Amino acid sequence: MSNYAPVSTEGLPSLPPAYQDQHAFSRGAPGSSNTPTLEEFEIDEDEVYEPAKRGLLLLRLQFLSQRIIYTFKDRVVAPLIHLLTPLREACNFFSTRYEQGILKLGNPLVVKRLLYVGTIIAVMYAIPLSGNSEGVNGASGGAFSSGKFYDVEKLGDTLKLLIDAKTLKENTQYLSSMPHMAGSTGDLALARYVESYFSFNGIDVIDFHELDTFVNYPKSDNTYVKLADDSFSATLHESSGKQMQHLAFNPNSPASDGEIYAHYIYAGEGTAADLEKLSKEGIDIKDSVLLIKYGGDIPEANKVATAQSKGVKAIVFITPAVDWAGSLHEDVIQKVNVGLTRYSPGDVLTPGWSSHDGHTARLAWLQSTVTAKIPCIPISYRDGLMFIQKLNKKGVQFEENIWSGSKSADNMMKIRVNQEERSTHLIWNVIGSISGREQTDRGIIFGAPRDSVGYGASTSASSTAVLLELVKIFTSLQRRFDWTPARSIYFVSFDASEYNLAGSSEWVESKKRQLQEEGYAYIEVSDIQVGDFLSVTANPLLHELVKAEMRKVEISDKTNSQISLYDLFKKQHGDSDQISNNFLESKDYIPFVNYLNIPSLDIGFRRQEGDIPKRSCIDSFSNFEKELDSLMLHHIAILELLARIGLRLAEEPLIPYNFNSLTESLKRYKEDLERFVADVIKKAGSDVTPQMHYDSLRRGLDHLSDGAGMIEGFRKDWAEFIRSSSSLEPVMLAAARRATNDNMISFNNVFLAQGGIPDRAGYINFLFGLPYDAPDHKDETYEWNTFPMIRDYVMKGEFGKAQFEITRISELLDAASKTIMTL
Repeated sequence: MSNYAPVSTEGLPSLPPAYQDQHAFSRGAPGSSNTPTLEEFEIDEDEVYEPAKRGLLLLRLQFLSQRIIYTFKDRVVAPLIHLLTPLREACNFFSTRYEQGILKLGNPLVVKRLLYVGTIIAVMYAIPLSGNSEGVNGASGGAFSSGKFYDVEKLGDTLKLLIDAKTLKENTQYLSSMPHMAGSTGDLALARYVESYFSFNGIDVIDFHELDTFVNYPKSDNTYVKLADDSFSATLHESSGKQMQHLAFNPNSPASDGEIYAHYIYAGEGTAADLEKLSKEGIDIKDSVLLIKYGGDIPEANKVATAQSKGVKAIVFITPAVDWAGSLHEDVIQKVNVGLTRYSPGDVLTPGWSSHDGHTARLAWLQSTVTAKIPCIPISYRDGLMFIQKLNKKGVQFEENIWSGSKSADNMMKIRVNQEERSTHLIWNVIGSISGREQTDRGIIFGAPRDSVGYGASTSASSTAVLLELVKIFTSLQRRFDWTPARSIYFVSFDASEYNLAGSSEWVESKKRQLQEEGYAYIEVSDIQVGDFLSVTANPLLHELVKAEMRKVEISDKTNSQISLYDLFKKQHGDSDQISNNFLESKDYIPFVNYLNIPSLDIGFRRQEGDIPKRSCIDSFSNFEKELDSLMLHHIAILELLARIGLRLAEEPLIPYNFNSLTESLKRYKEDLERFVADVIKKAGSDVTPQMHYDSLRRGLDHLSDGAGMIEGFRKDWAEFIRSSSSLEPVMLAAARRATNDNMISFNNVFLAQGGIPDRAGYINFLFGLPYDAPDHKDETYEWNTFPMIRDYVMKGEFGKAQFEITRISELLDAASKTIMTL
């Protein structure tokens, strides 16, 4: 049974209450006046829940974002769709037409592939034309339009901006702050500094090349040069110092075997003519001590060789007074090598072969033809005068009213030379390189001497500082322009240059085959500024290149106006721009010219007159600042020039040799040879006049002229093709260009003797090189550095052998011409 009971309806309104009817809310009877009152509540803010607020905010943001989206669709997307609809219809139309056209042409797959290839070719053609001509990268900047891989001119113009005079000067100061004789601790410290500098500037390939060579070091104990009665003794050290770098000695001189007691005779400059002058006056120099002035027409080592052949017991060299840093120095002592460089540069105990291998055979001192067999020691000009005054105007009169003296009891001298000698001692070359991007196995070489018998501020120190700056600017080019040279660049710091060029010569001997095949230019970095006279020496193949780059480098003249190095050179050389080929001095280029026939150059500001304090302790940094350019402006100019030349040599697609210049120069050298031979014959005064014939030499030069025309023609045709083809080089043409580079390098090797030259193991170049008795300083009387074998035999009076050499060089010119004509 259900418990349901209906609710009573009594008291409920019959109709729903109106909103305005306040009484309808009452459960009382109609018309009741007991209307309940509404109770008001205070709202506690702490009881309002935060999620409710956040929910409301999210709803508002959602609404606002939807509104923005719908507005964007209505105002942007919809009109855009409306606008693009015709384009879409057009695309569909053309697509249909395109497919129909393809079907009419043939197989759609084949036709589409052909169209794709054509499009790619068109794009490749268009890219170089639209490239930025301000770039340096020929691959993307149109630089090939001027016949270059990279825009060499823009790279070259950047070089000067990368040179830092402050760094250049600071390196010169540091490198001359300590004595650094070859093989000494100071030398090793600087070698390590050069190595670290290479590495810091991004040179990845570095060779710290250790090798053994003979060295000798001076000792102050038991070394003296004095009169027999002990009334006067020479001061055998410079200034007040008695450290090793201040002591008097000659590199590669032997020590004396005890004390030498003998007459002493003044022999002028010690040339063969001077000794002959003494002989004619009846003065016998055998068993005597000779006093000889530094300088003259032949190297000091040649003087020693001549003197020892005449039985002289010892030689005392007199150093000339030097005007340097505002003072006349009469107490300076120069320490000059007496190893016979003109026979063979390098280690005096391994003449003609490398001492790099520790197991190499070494000659005994007396067996080597390069070693001096009599002791030598230098003294100052002031002390030299003291000895000369004792001669009392007897014998033969030389220059400046100086007399030779005679073999009298009054002219006796006591000499003893004590020194430390090491037949094998370590020296260190430092070699760094930037590998080429196209022909890695072809390269140029920058080389600088590092060692010094003193401090070497103006010589080895500043030269090494310039080499380091060259490293910095070439690696900066790499980083700035993502540039790599077409062919490799080597930077070499040579040790033991003061010891018969041991560092450079032994490096060349140890890498002879590699350098013959790969090297095509050597740039000497030495004596950058020791005066104000611009000196330029270069192989004729490089003459036009050097002139072109000299025109681009400027320097302030005496009126503080800018002048190009080319104009300055002409101004100082009688309005002539003819460049010398006379590599006469004892510098590191000697083995590169005479042993490898690698085209070389040597540029710097030199003294036209007077001596420089080379190989002495007054060549310090303080004197460097007083005497030379403290702002390094001359150094910067030469540095920029060397860098520009090196850049073109390494970057030009075709090696910038000029064979027309070579041919014209050789014709001039032939005329000079004829004049030289005629002068020697006339001076000899023989009753029978030798007859020399030069027809074969003339024919050989004519053949070379033909080869030069062909290779220069190829260079011109190649450049024109590159310009006309919008910088595109076909594979076959690129191969021909590289082969031409190889032929040009092979051309240099044709003139090298295969088995060496009798009596001169380090001189195997028939075309260029030094005769044995050529001057060792700037001398333009003859073209000494040409046809050395012919000139040697002529000076010996062996004209039959000289004629044979003329025939041989003619045949070599024919062979060399065929080499460069093979394209």
